[in-house]
Amino acid sequence: MSLSAIVESAHSRTGNLHERTFQDYQLYSISLRCELRLSFPEQCFPETHRPDVTLSLESEEWFARFAGQPDTVDTDAWYEHVPLADGSDLVRWRDLFEFLISPDGRSVGCRKLERATVESFQTYLLGQVLSFALVKQGHEPLHSTAVVAGGKAVAFLGDSGYGKSTLASAFVEAGHALLTDDLLLIRKIDGICTGFPGPARLKLFPEVARRFLPQQANGTPMNPDGPKLIIPLKQGQSCGHPVPLHAFYVLDEAQTGISDVSLTPLTERESLIELIRSTFNSRLADPRRIHQQFLAAQWLVRSIPVKRLTYPRRLDVLPQVLDVIRADVATPENSELHLSEPVD
Repeated sequence: MSLSAIVESAHSRTGNLHERTFQDYQLYSISLRCELRLSFPEQCFPETHRPDVTLSLESEEWFARFAGQPDTVDTDAWYEHVPLADGSDLVRWRDLFEFLISPDGRSVGCRKLERATVESFQTYLLGQVLSFALVKQGHEPLHSTAVVAGGKAVAFLGDSGYGKSTLASAFVEAGHALLTDDLLLIRKIDGICTGFPGPARLKLFPEVARRFLPQQANGTPMNPDGPKLIIPLKQGQSCGHPVPLHAFYVLDEAQTGISDVSLTPLTERESLIELIRSTFNSRLADPRRIHQQFLAAQWLVRSIPVKRLTYPRRLDVLPQVLDVIRADVATPENSELHLSEPVD
């Protein structure tokens, strides 16, 4: 059965989870048991394995049980977050999809609505929605895109629209592999801070996709109201295993008057601020979570250098940006090098 058929069939029924069919996956180092087929390889966990997160497809009637329960509603122009009295969190994008994350983050109920595509449903589920489950389980995902250069992961930090995915697409065009786009989870392996792979896709504006990935530029819209496309990557364009993290590169909003490509180390205080700003989930803000977030940012600042990357925001400049970053990766650790290249 196709993913679309599985999603649609869930709209008309509820049922015992033990009577449904689930697939197992590994993503961001997290094991997922899903009642829908995702666009990456399935895993074969033992029957006794308890997944980190179970994703089930639920009906309109199932979600209706929670309609009258919210204490407060945290909303913006794009999506709505409703904390419920039992510690669950209802997250919805009107006319697109809605999700309910359990208090412990180990289960997520999902429902696709009429205007959403299967691809956008999966993208938001494995990004914004999964971040709620991760934070509830004690993880601190970052809003970051990472690529692999010189055998190390380099991670770009910055608000939406600051060019993280665009820069990653230039790396992919140059033969480097994407590690993750938008959500980055970091853990230590043998004492080394390591980034874990996400889905093999980039979210790009059409003109960027045509410039750097022309053969794959006919992607699927992320949502009916925005221009960004979901671009699936080919074999070899993404990395499916964890990679040691070399550095964070902070991207700022596009500015006028910048004529060169520069990379400047940040102080510990500046680094801490940037990492806290780069949380993937700012909706969960209870005291326990804030404490958890601060400790995670402090650990990263003491483990990984954070540098500010500035450059003219033109697509033709990106090859020079890649050269600067690759030179930084090749530089011995703990160097206070300031790199600067003039732009023609």
